[in-house]
Amino acid sequence: MKKQAFLILLLLTLLFSCQEEEFLPQGTQLMLNPNLSQFPDSVNPWKPSNPDGIQLGVSREVFFSGNRSLFIENPVREKAEAASWSQNYTGPMPVPGSTLELAAFIKGENVQDLTLGGRVFILVRTFPQINQISVAGTSLDMQGDFDWVLVKATLENFPKDAERIEVSLNVPRLTLGKVYFDEINLTVR
Repeated sequence: MKKQAFLILLLLTLLFSCQEEEFLPQGTQLMLNPNLSQFPDSVNPWKPSNPDGIQLGVSREVFFSGNRSLFIENPVREKAEAASWSQNYTGPMPVPGSTLELAAFIKGENVQDLTLGGRVFILVRTFPQINQISVAGTSLDMQGDFDWVLVKATLENFPKDAERIEVSLNVPRLTLGKVYFDEINLTVR
């Protein structure tokens, strides 16, 4: 009888100790459809913002990998509003304290910064936002025409209470021209 009770207690202990929260291992890619070619007629789950006068679209002629890229085009000085493409991740989260690396390839055509400081940028942030450590971004200080450039942003010390991760590809207000984005990856490091 004591032997059976001990075995039952041992099994229950093992069962409860194995039910720890699942975290993502290093090297896990979190973005769906990173090269925008997963679906024949959609770049889902990438979502555009909808400012007036700004063209957000998909190019099948200009791309880095796969067969298309996202673009933001701001052709008119009078309507030079900010615009972005974004994607949210709500699956299992990385281990608290780990690092996330956001990488994207960016190409520009006739890019003009009318503010002397507004730059094309990529951003990763977690929600709920507890403080600034849950946001990381990097900007690209290039004007005119430029070929594909790899841009990276690193979010270190991933917060324990994160429930959602958002990635955005951004063209700020008062920036003219056309900017392409492709091969967008968010990796647990």
